[in-house]
Amino acid sequence: MNWPLFMARRLSASGRGSFSRSIVRLAIVAVALSSAVMFIALSTVSGFQSGIKNKVIGINGDLVIDDIINTEGSEPIPMGAKLLAFTTDIQSVKGVQSVSVCAVRPCIVKGENEIEGMVAKGVSNNYDFSFLQYQLTRGKVPDFDQDTTTAIISELTATRLGLDTGMFLQAIFFKEDSSGNRRPRAIRPRIVGVFATGLDDYDKVHFITHIGLVQKVLPPSARFTQWELKLDNTLPAVEVVNNLNKKLPAGIFNIQVAERYNRQIFDWLALLDTNVIIILTLMLLVAVIGMCTTLLILITERTHMIGTLKALGAKESGIRKIFQYQVTFITGMGLLLGNALGLGLCWLQYHFGFITLNTETYYVNKVLIEFNPMQILWVNTGTILICWLVLYLPARVIGRLSPIKSIKFQ
Repeated sequence: MNWPLFMARRLSASGRGSFSRSIVRLAIVAVALSSAVMFIALSTVSGFQSGIKNKVIGINGDLVIDDIINTEGSEPIPMGAKLLAFTTDIQSVKGVQSVSVCAVRPCIVKGENEIEGMVAKGVSNNYDFSFLQYQLTRGKVPDFDQDTTTAIISELTATRLGLDTGMFLQAIFFKEDSSGNRRPRAIRPRIVGVFATGLDDYDKVHFITHIGLVQKVLPPSARFTQWELKLDNTLPAVEVVNNLNKKLPAGIFNIQVAERYNRQIFDWLALLDTNVIIILTLMLLVAVIGMCTTLLILITERTHMIGTLKALGAKESGIRKIFQYQVTFITGMGLLLGNALGLGLCWLQYHFGFITLNTETYYVNKVLIEFNPMQILWVNTGTILICWLVLYLPARVIGRLSPIKSIKFQ
């Protein structure tokens, strides 16, 4: 007979109607709640970070190439027609999915009763509107192959200036002429759509129209201010940047990844990783403390049995197997319940979105969920390993117990 297994069954059976049964249940609940909270924290933070990143990339692309003289926060320096020839070279780089030529210019937009300082973004005919298509609150995205005198504005702009689809947007620019003087110049695209990305910093100041309209207010020799690139994810962005640097002449262009072009947002998102580490550490401590407490109580309650087994010649390794059985049972049941609870709640939120958020504060209207199989695997594996390492302390306690004193222990 396999006596460790036999005694383990007796230990489990004898505790079913005793104090140890409640202790084991509490340990299972501690492991279950800890693992559930870890699953929820990882899924929600990953989903939130991915949601914001996708919005930023959807607006500005994975990479932005502009003049090397540009400084952060300043008006983009226009580039001449000769540099447009590099568009073909950029498109040929492996990893680049699409390239859009853009012209960005500050302006003053006049509404019914208000005026606002804004930024006009002129885009080429092949601009990818797939992201903004899903952010529309009414109207449609422009079809520049049919009409190059249209534009889309944000919901914030429409509300603030009293504008709507079908109306004309009057934007006043200050164009520099050949003598260096700035003179006012207006464009009046027709509004065909209204969007709301949730990124208020973008929505408050940007509207999108055809590049041909914006080119009219650029200096005479200028044609655009930047390229926006979408990547196909076959290569890391850093590697694509290296390939572009090899393809393009040095000292002319500045290539920025989305993280650098929108540094404030990505720095804020990076801070969330610290919160996740703190949550994971606290939850693991809860599981470890619960497991340690449970095993020490079980050892104390079974001191007489341990002394008897030692007196009969049982080895410490055999006695430890009894408690390994309990650890395996507690950890297995805890993780089973934790997976069901944590992943179940995440699944419900993913499909039904019942937990909503303030868009002005969090940039999204609900808690976003992202399921990462590797994170699920690491949480389960890490919890099992740490719970087994917890056996080190009870093992030392078992080793120090004297058979005679243990048998007399009451």
